[in-house]
Order: sequence, then C-alpha cells, then structure tokens
Amino acid sequence: MAPLLELFLDFGGLWLSILGALTWIAYTRLSSISDEASRWVKALSVPWVMKAAVGLALLAWAWSFGRLFVGEAYLRGAGTFAELSTALLGLILILAGLAWKGIHSGSRFHPWGTYGVVLALIVSSGRLLGETPQEDLSAGLTKTECIAYLQGRLAQLGCFEAMGEPNRRDGRFDTLTEVAVIAFQQENELLQDPKLDTPGVIRPDAELPLLTRPFPFLFGPRRCPQPRTAVTTS
Repeated sequence: MAPLLELFLDFGGLWLSILGALTWIAYTRLSSISDEASRWVKALSVPWVMKAAVGLALLAWAWSFGRLFVGEAYLRGAGTFAELSTALLGLILILAGLAWKGIHSGSRFHPWGTYGVVLALIVSSGRLLGETPQEDLSAGLTKTECIAYLQGRLAQLGCFEAMGEPNRRDGRFDTLTEVAVIAFQQENELLQDPKLDTPGVIRPDAELPLLTRPFPFLFGPRRCPQPRTAVTTS
C-alpha cells in the first residue's frame, strides 16, 4: 500500500483530487445542461474552478519548496546546478501567469490550455523531487542518488577543495566525502556539542536541511573556506 500511496503523491494525486472535488461541485450546479460531456466541459470552464486550478498548482509547488526547506526532499538536478530552484521558480510563475491569462481566453484551446499547464505544474511538483532518508548518513553507505546530490552540493560549496580533495559525485559516501562534510560542518557551526554532534555525519535535522534548501543565493549555507595558496619569494 505504501508504494501506491507514494506514487499517488508523486503524481500530484492530492492536488488533483481537490481539483476534481471542486469540478464536481461546479458540475452539480449546472443541472440545466442535459448532455453529460458538455456539462463537464462547462464545469471545467467555470472561471472560479480554473482560478482554483492555478492556485492549486502554485500551492503544490509551495508545498514542495517547503519540503526542501525542512530537508524532507531534495531537488533533482540541483546538485549540478545550484540555482535550479531559482530558475524553476521563475518558470513556474511564468507558466502560472499564462494559465491565469487563459482563464478568460476565447481561443479554441480554452479551457484545455490552462489545464494542460496546471497539470504539468502539479505533476512536476512531485516528480522533480527525490526523497531524503530520515536517518543519519555516514561513511560506508552504498551508492544512492541522494548521496550523489549531497556530494554535488558539497562540491558547489567548495568543501572538497577546502580539504584539498577532488570533487566527487559518484553516490558513494566514502572517506573523502566524510572530510568534505566535516569542512561543511565547521564552516556552518554545526559542531557545537561533542556529545551530540558527530563529525562527518549528515543528520536529517541539521546538515541535511541546509544542503537541500532551495534558493541558495538567498538562503543557502556558508561556503567552505578555500585553502590559501602558498606565496613563494625569490
């Protein structure tokens, strides 16, 4: 049952269910239309239903960005392009604006153009996110997509370079990744209590939310300090 529920949520099932319920309400109010197909199309064309659809699409992405902030998920691709979430936000707003503009459109694509955009936004809000493990990540773990993402973020923050190590994105939590995590912890003051804080370990309530946080230009963690190059005198 759990995999089915996860699939349901990944494809925006919750938001689509709410949209379906709102469409049903509009449908029941159009009892004067005898033809069922025409009645459903008319229900989908009701302005308040279409506005609610655009609002649900934005809410779906607001929920997803919230999950990134608390470390419950990570944005696929952000380990390669740090500001992917920022670019994605701009694209979402543009698409939502186009969908909203189409609410009162008299084109032959009305209302399907708006719902096409809404469906794409809702489905992508789940599919572009990967689940993060809710336990500590430490050296010795097997290859996973999430670890590869975290290695990418550490590389973007210069944490491998700070320890004099080459960047890694192989998805294997090895000793080199561990020392990069230590550099990240030190720079972001995550090693405060020797009884609670473990060097080189990514915890779901400490390091992980900082590494998955969207819009790193505004809210991201501090970069690891770069090693000073030695100055030679002749």
